Amino acid sequence: MSDCFDYSSDDTEDDDQYREEEINCNEYDDDDFYNSDDQYNGRNQLSDYASEGTNRTDSEEESFNSNVVDLPGGKTKLWKPIVPKDFMPYVDAIYQSLEEAVEMYKLYADKAGFGVRLNTVTRFGDKTIKKRYVVCNKMGKIPNRSTDTLDPEGSGRNKRNSNFKITDCKALIKFERLHMQTNACKIYEFEENHNHPLETKEERRYSKRARRLSYKDKEFIARSSTSNIGATKAHKLQASLQGGYENVGPEAIDYKNFRRKVGNIIGDKDAQLVVDKTNMRKDELHNYTFEYKCVDSVLNAMFWADETDKLYYKEFGDVISFDATFRTNTYGMIFVPFTAVDNHKRSINIGAGLLSNESIESYRWLLEAFLKAHVKHPQLVLTDQDPAILQAVEAIFPTSNHRLCMWHIMKKLQAKVSADFLKNTNFRKRFTKLVWNVYIEPEVFESRWNLLMRKFKLQDKRWFKDMYRDRKLWIPAYFKDIPLHDLMKTTLRSESVNSFFNKYSNSGNLLIYFMMNYDTAIGKQRNAQQKLEHDTKNAKHEMTLPSGLLEHAAAVYTKKISMRSKRKYLKQPDTVELKLPKKEVKCSCNHFIRTGILCRHIFVVLKNNHIEEIPEQYILRRWRRDAISSHLLAMKHVSMEVEDDTFKLLTEAYSNIEYCLDHFKRSKEKLLEFVEKNTYEAMEFGSSNQTSSDNDEEEIIRMLGIRSIPDEINIHPPASIRTKGSGTKKRMVSAIEKAVAEAKKKTRMCTGCNQYVNHNWRTYKMNNSNAKFGNVNRLMILSGI
Repeated sequence: MSDCFDYSSDDTEDDDQYREEEINCNEYDDDDFYNSDDQYNGRNQLSDYASEGTNRTDSEEESFNSNVVDLPGGKTKLWKPIVPKDFMPYVDAIYQSLEEAVEMYKLYADKAGFGVRLNTVTRFGDKTIKKRYVVCNKMGKIPNRSTDTLDPEGSGRNKRNSNFKITDCKALIKFERLHMQTNACKIYEFEENHNHPLETKEERRYSKRARRLSYKDKEFIARSSTSNIGATKAHKLQASLQGGYENVGPEAIDYKNFRRKVGNIIGDKDAQLVVDKTNMRKDELHNYTFEYKCVDSVLNAMFWADETDKLYYKEFGDVISFDATFRTNTYGMIFVPFTAVDNHKRSINIGAGLLSNESIESYRWLLEAFLKAHVKHPQLVLTDQDPAILQAVEAIFPTSNHRLCMWHIMKKLQAKVSADFLKNTNFRKRFTKLVWNVYIEPEVFESRWNLLMRKFKLQDKRWFKDMYRDRKLWIPAYFKDIPLHDLMKTTLRSESVNSFFNKYSNSGNLLIYFMMNYDTAIGKQRNAQQKLEHDTKNAKHEMTLPSGLLEHAAAVYTKKISMRSKRKYLKQPDTVELKLPKKEVKCSCNHFIRTGILCRHIFVVLKNNHIEEIPEQYILRRWRRDAISSHLLAMKHVSMEVEDDTFKLLTEAYSNIEYCLDHFKRSKEKLLEFVEKNTYEAMEFGSSNQTSSDNDEEEIIRMLGIRSIPDEINIHPPASIRTKGSGTKKRMVSAIEKAVAEAKKKTRMCTGCNQYVNHNWRTYKMNNSNAKFGNVNRLMILSGI
């Protein structure tokens, strides 16, 4: 559904079809209704007291109605509008332009309670408008739809009943330009009587004009969509913000139609728009990286990282993780964000990509793009057990240590051994304690693993053999000498980041919407990081015991890290080696190598040796409060495009109005003065700036943050992608899901076998009886009985 009115200017292309011929109103639909300008939107109608310069009350305004005129014979009634004289048109009235005259009739129609639309137009020889008819929107005759079921040539089926909005109303106004050399025009005919009741003030909010979307409505819909808020929910929010549905002109269907209109404008240009928009960022934003790959003119892969991502990677890129997530866009492209840990121990994004498949080639391309953007290899890369990722990481990051997610591996344990075995033995406890132990040496781990497998007779199980073969990729004992290896042992941070991004996107998103959602999510993430920086800067720690070490830790570390140091300091020391001249210190717990932070044992030893400051060589830059420069914190995040002056002025205008209202909210006199003053200015500005109706496409282009809608499409979006394990609706249930479902079943102790199992004494006895009976039968058969 389009907007209810269409206030077009004299250069509209629709005028060409009118010429000298009068148009049949029955051929029109709602698209032909006359649109009003934003400043005269039905929800913000100019008050009558401001228009007339008097303080007319609401009760007086509500008295505007219509007189019923009975024609001779009493068969037909006509309704004559009653409106203030200032709004009443009259024949021979002269206006400076046709647009001003049409605007006058629009205001008159609004006060009278009816809608209007354009009708006949005639032109001079130079194609400029000579005459213009504006008619009531109920003009037109109902078409004849007679049906005869006995007619053999007829369709033989009854036509459905229909509701018609047209009543063949004759109310209209006719304007004529005085001559070709001027834009001035006059009214040469005016019919004010209507053959239908006019709308009351209460009914006007249901009219097409009142339901017209203003620029602020459209912007609200677009901005809401960046937070994964659909059109219907955006309408509910608008109703709450405006104090009720009666204060919101457009209905939910109007919001949905605008969102659909945006989708129609984007159409099959989605991939082209995303590439053009991101290339624009690459040209305009400093140190922005964007790479993409097309196969047969179809978008196959993308990677992007802005300057902030690169600075984060430079400071915190020693240990990274990445994991694929799905259902973020309508094409099924796989979203792969890269995650690191900042100086507040929070997850941060250091780049992201979109892939059309999970092949080795796709992941290799993605990692090559990542390496091109960040130059240096990460020290440790954490992923899941996807074979394609394993091969891609080994090929692109040969100098990096690759670690598998322990959580994904341990999750498979319950599918590899029976539920009864796990419940009735202590294997799970002993196995978990062994594989998570960060203190033992590799030789000790191997010895204990073999003992455990032999004890529970699992040495021939294929899964355990495979995990033992790959032990150097996931067991902590093999990462003991790698700095900061304890920052991430699982991909749960990546899983958490994926969940965070999924809150801002959905499976029905176009790519252009997805990128807008991504920008909003990144904005929230970076805002939280800036808040932590602010809290660290203004934090003042109270020391329960005087200690120069704790004060120094609070001065150099972020708030999060200094609080951890304080908690560690309150513990008792363990085996520590200290070389005083160079203040070299080492603890048997190996905590500094694992996390980059001194352990509690070292803190106590330093204090006992009267060392009041942490040795400089043990203060890693990644944990310092000044790890991120103030210049980076002041940078605008990537979600905001390089804004044009129009958008800035609109935002400033809204802010100024809100500022005034906030100061005048408790003074009725000041509010009244503010409304009157701005009403006069709006009327004067509107009458002197008559333009054509708002161009939705231009507004949508601005809201999407793009320069234009491309005429030529060189990059097409991918077809619907089937990811790994997508299958069909009737997919096969995996062994893990079967095991989980089995484990969730309630169990009780069987008195026959004295174990917590899924059978009772009776079924246990029956099964044993059947087994014995079967053995007897087999013996009888073998004996020839």
